Parts: sequence; C-alpha cells; structure tokens
Amino acid sequence: MEPKKRIRKRSYIPSLITLMNLACGFLAIITADYYQSSIFLLFSLVFDLLDGFAARKLNAQSELGRELDSLADLTSFGVAPAYLYYLLRPIEGIWAMIPPVILVLGSAVRLAKFNLLPPSPYFSGLPTPATAMFMIGLFLGVKYESNLIVSILENPYLYCLIPVFFSAMMLSTVRMFSLKGFNKGMRQNKLQLFLLLILISLLLVDNKLAAPVTILLYILLSLIQSLSNKA
Repeated sequence: MEPKKRIRKRSYIPSLITLMNLACGFLAIITADYYQSSIFLLFSLVFDLLDGFAARKLNAQSELGRELDSLADLTSFGVAPAYLYYLLRPIEGIWAMIPPVILVLGSAVRLAKFNLLPPSPYFSGLPTPATAMFMIGLFLGVKYESNLIVSILENPYLYCLIPVFFSAMMLSTVRMFSLKGFNKGMRQNKLQLFLLLILISLLLVDNKLAAPVTILLYILLSLIQSLSNKA
C-alpha cells in the first residue's frame, strides 16, 4: 500500500471517534433520562479526549476533523445538556425555555471562537466539556435525590442564573488551565493534581456533588491564577 493511501486511511480514525461522540450526544437527547443520558454524555467526554489523542498520535489532524469535532461538541456538550436542563425546569412557559437557549448559544459561540484561536497550553474561557460535566453532576444529583441540588434547581432564579453564568464563563477571556494530560511533571500540573484529589475525595464523601463542586473549583482556581498572572 502506498504511503499516501495509508496516511489517508489513518486520518479517518479520529473522525470516526468524533462521530461516536456525536452519536452519544444524540442518544442522550432521545433517551431523555437523567441517568442513561448522563452515561451517554460521559461516553461523549471520553470520545472527545480520544479523538484528539488519536489525531496527534497518528499525525492525522485535518480541517474536516476540526469542523466535525465542533459539530459533535455542540451536540454533546451544548444541545444535549441544554435539553436535559430544560426538563428540570421549575417554571413553565417561555421563561423556562430561555435559560437552555442561552446555554446552547453560549456553547455555539464558544466553539466557534475556539476554532479561530491558535494552539495554546491553556483555554481562553471555560471549555464546553467542563460545562457539560457540571450539568451531568446536576442530572445525577436529581436522579439520586441530592437535597442540595434539588433545592437549587427548584429555585426559579437559580435555575435561570446557572446557564447565564456558564455561558458568560465560556465566552470570557479568562485563562483556564488545561485538564488534558500530565506530561510535564508534577510541578507543572499541581492544579490539575489538586483538582483530581478533590474529585476523588468528593466521590468518596458525597459522589452526587463531586462533578459540580470540582468544576466550580476549576473555575475559581483558573480565575485566581489568571488574576495573579496579570498582577
């Protein structure tokens, strides 16, 4: 087989993984069950990590893969969480539709901006997978009747505020440290390791709050680091 044909075939592998991400996101929507949909979204997160890893290892990055990745991420980390969030609404009518719409629009603009930015060791604004992870924590908290999460989502003002806050963070220019990979040694990954330790601790103490608290702590640590770098 000619080398060019081998390279062309290898370039399809990351795109196939991306399509699995998209498929899981769509299944999360049509399943519309807080537990099963959350599992599908967790698989989407895994496939999102794997497609980038495969593209780098196979040297198979492409414009098609980049655009396909954005479409898959918008479905899995924007549309699917927003639809499931709408199902949690404590109010009815048009006011219940606005917060999920804000979440979808914020995710779409965030992903479009990401495609225009040059490669960087950090994120500019909150990544859409982090927002999705927070939402997954809410869905599982409702499924397993976390009193704190249920009480938060029963409050119409907090229900409306959460998507606005996360959309604002996604569209912000705050430097968010990357959660992907630990390839520079422990000193360069102190914040990542600290978050991992917090996540494991919360899973042991109160697993229903593990994802939301970890993501909020990630935002807080990124804000502190960003402000300290500007000082």
